[in-house]
Amino acid sequence: MKVNLKVFLAGFLTVMWLTVTVFAGSLVAPELDTPKDKAKNQVLTTVLKWKPVAGAKSYRVFVASSADMLNNLAPGAACKDCFIDEKTDVPTYQIPAKRLKKDIPYFWTVRAVSDAEEGPNAAVRSYTMASTFFMDMD
Repeated sequence: MKVNLKVFLAGFLTVMWLTVTVFAGSLVAPELDTPKDKAKNQVLTTVLKWKPVAGAKSYRVFVASSADMLNNLAPGAACKDCFIDEKTDVPTYQIPAKRLKKDIPYFWTVRAVSDAEEGPNAAVRSYTMASTFFMDMD
């Protein structure tokens, strides 16, 4: 069997170019910052924070009532049963007032988003709200 060196090299270089192109732009899972996993006594408008991801143009934030709901979420899929499934351009997200309730645990994760793809989910974390809230009455 005779191998044409030019055809072999052209094919090899094409495969290498495709490999570098695909993996060079791939997004990684964000590293979650706060609240820490299993944090207690969070406020209803908790601010979720994570470290920026290289190549990300935005982030997709998910908050749900179960870890399984988020762990089983397909890449790029919407979360129709989540309390929160929204995008933000910065590596923080403040939960809007009156979206969540007291006395139940919440689970959250984040994905980095670029023009062409959504990266993998960050490791799912949980937190619970404070059972009582105080307001300044000035």
